[in-house]
Amino acid sequence: MLDSIHANQAKKMVEVNGISVPYAYSDFDKEYKALRENIVLSDYSHYSKVKVEGDEAFDLLDLVVAGDVAEIRDEQTLYTVILNDEGEIITDLYVMNDDDTYILLCEHITADSLIALLEPYKEDLDDVEIEDLTKSHAMIAVEGPYSWELATEVYGMDVIGIPFHGFIALDEDTFILRAGKHGEFGYKVVLPVDQAQELWDTFEEKGEKFDLVKAGLELHETTRLENPYYNPKTVGQFSNDPRVLQLQWMVRYDKEEFAGRDALLEKREQPLDKKLVGALIQSEKAELPIMANDQVVLEGESIGVVANVGYSPSLKQLIAQVILDEAYAYAGIDAYKIKASDGSEYSIQTTATPFIQNYSMIVNPNENSYVNPDKHKNMLDQLKAKEAEAKEEAADA
Repeated sequence: MLDSIHANQAKKMVEVNGISVPYAYSDFDKEYKALRENIVLSDYSHYSKVKVEGDEAFDLLDLVVAGDVAEIRDEQTLYTVILNDEGEIITDLYVMNDDDTYILLCEHITADSLIALLEPYKEDLDDVEIEDLTKSHAMIAVEGPYSWELATEVYGMDVIGIPFHGFIALDEDTFILRAGKHGEFGYKVVLPVDQAQELWDTFEEKGEKFDLVKAGLELHETTRLENPYYNPKTVGQFSNDPRVLQLQWMVRYDKEEFAGRDALLEKREQPLDKKLVGALIQSEKAELPIMANDQVVLEGESIGVVANVGYSPSLKQLIAQVILDEAYAYAGIDAYKIKASDGSEYSIQTTATPFIQNYSMIVNPNENSYVNPDKHKNMLDQLKAKEAEAKEEAADA
């Protein structure tokens, strides 16, 4: 969609859901630092985008998704999953409610596949229409602790008031959604393709003073390990059971009907035998022969498997998601080891996730700024300044 821009700038392109997007733009460390400390600009046009409208649009979606669509009002978004007949996750997705017209955003399956999941439930409904917006609409994102500040320069101060998983509809074709899978502030702009290049250029131009960096999907693979979200390419290769993956919060069990409900409720009657937890690998090395499918052992006996592993630049160590037998799936245990395929063993400490404390947690859009010299960059700097001021006043007293 933005091929003319990316072709001359991106280091590597990939095709996802039939859409070509950047996998890497420049230096990974530079992109990572920008996401965690200021702002990155990314092209998320590979997300499948589907509009569902009509008097029975709510009825259709509430039959399909596992979350409760009734919980979201106008300009609110539900982050949930769709299950198969076995009660396992097919995909996660965002459901945006725009005055009872719904926009679905989904990155892990194509729009055709998403529509195919909706169609069987549409047969008994008369007033509902489904439209694929994937190729007519792009999605551009600014993300990072100060992305809100750049977004306000482009769209005005109303951006600051958007709650997490809320959005603003600028018109019937353009939406600003506050969402992200990395723990930082993030704003995704869904807009017609013919307006995308102008917005990209605007963000680039206005983002210079914020030290904005363009970023590709490679970056987001790492940040989604540090702040875990459902990923069918990693943990999904080992389990898609929302209970095992600790994603029960994405399912509304007391709904009377939704796809996969009966199978999921039947599973709930059975004891849970495995559970996903985080693991800190006790080594200072950035690279080790550890990979997915390696065994987690206790005194030589297998108690689980590595589902995902990677290096955390923030923690400066390797981290992993491991699926353990339920009896051993607790945080804070340092007795386990990962046995690599070459026979070497590495000590781990299990931990709750997310793995890191995000910088965005100490940035207050109402009081802080990246570019305004009259404001502190974050709340810690504010606190230190107040403490220093108090000490000076005490010394002068």
